[in-house]
Amino acid sequence: MNRSLQLRTFPSSVVRPGEIVVARDFTMPGRGRITCPAGDAIAADLRRLGGRVRRGPLPVEDAPGHERATVYTASYLDRAGRAVGFAVGAHPNEAGLASDAVARWARALRSRRLVTADIGLPCLCLESPPPAGTGVDLPPQARGGRPVLPTPPGRPTPCPAAAMSLADARTYAERGDTVVLVGESQASVAALGAEGPGRTVVVRSAVEAAALDVPRPERISFVVQPGLPAEEAMPVLAALRERFPLLRGHHFDALCLRASDRTASASVASTGADVALVLGEPADADSARLARACSPAHRTRIVDRLDQVGPGLVESATTVALVPARTAPARLAAAVEQALTGLGPLTVISRSVSSTGQESPVRAPRRPGRCCARRIPGSD
Repeated sequence: MNRSLQLRTFPSSVVRPGEIVVARDFTMPGRGRITCPAGDAIAADLRRLGGRVRRGPLPVEDAPGHERATVYTASYLDRAGRAVGFAVGAHPNEAGLASDAVARWARALRSRRLVTADIGLPCLCLESPPPAGTGVDLPPQARGGRPVLPTPPGRPTPCPAAAMSLADARTYAERGDTVVLVGESQASVAALGAEGPGRTVVVRSAVEAAALDVPRPERISFVVQPGLPAEEAMPVLAALRERFPLLRGHHFDALCLRASDRTASASVASTGADVALVLGEPADADSARLARACSPAHRTRIVDRLDQVGPGLVESATTVALVPARTAPARLAAAVEQALTGLGPLTVISRSVSSTGQESPVRAPRRPGRCCARRIPGSD
């Protein structure tokens, strides 16, 4: 690619004064028609910098003319000999933005690997209850104003993990225990707490667990919020057991495997990556969790707009990991991938982790849920 790279300028008569045109395609002498997959990202970058940008065809001309705009181009030949590149045209007042954009994006040209994390959406047992008027049929408790964990759309019964956790929280509270709710989702914690009003306490970290005080340390049980990855729950439970040796609680097969698989997939995809891009709202807990899982990457960024994926972020990146969170805007992943295809030869691979609950060799399992491990009946 580097040997075929050309940076050239041409005049053009299709650019109006005051605007910047980012080419959808252009025809260059000696190379013919050139496609511009990175054009949307370049246009978004220029709009962020204050340019009045238009996308469209951008024919260039060999001979200079009076009051014509200048088109700044970068192009290269891919492995199949096809010309790929980008072009930005502007009149003198906007020429600085245009020429600088082509120079910055040209520095990002290189061969790359794009590793996408195939993680899907979080388990529905972690989602907030749907608002009134959405047409989703909630369990009877919700219709009476009592908070409950949501029923997944299209299913007549709640998620198995949610049902297990609710039943256990109720059982522990009824027998007089203080119920420690391990979790972070306000909706899930509120629903679990409603099963034992006045007997529940929430802990979100091992530090909180180590400092917890309860009236009767010998009467304490725990319930893990549905949808919380087991890897996050275990350090909290270890701290609880250290402080309360008589701690009891529900079986670990009530933990959702999908939650752990999502974070594991993000970690695997980001291993060896120069930069991991988590697609989603920065303030969302799922985005933050996946960003933490991307710690193997040299750098991690949470982005929710294409203009946040500028040349400075990918310029030195040979391997880019793409991790979509639950709040990832529609088509953002496709837009990032398309932009990278216009910045040099791109190899795309997908990685995922999938766990399967195993039956106990001793006891017969309870019927499994779709996303959760098999539960084995037994004492606390």
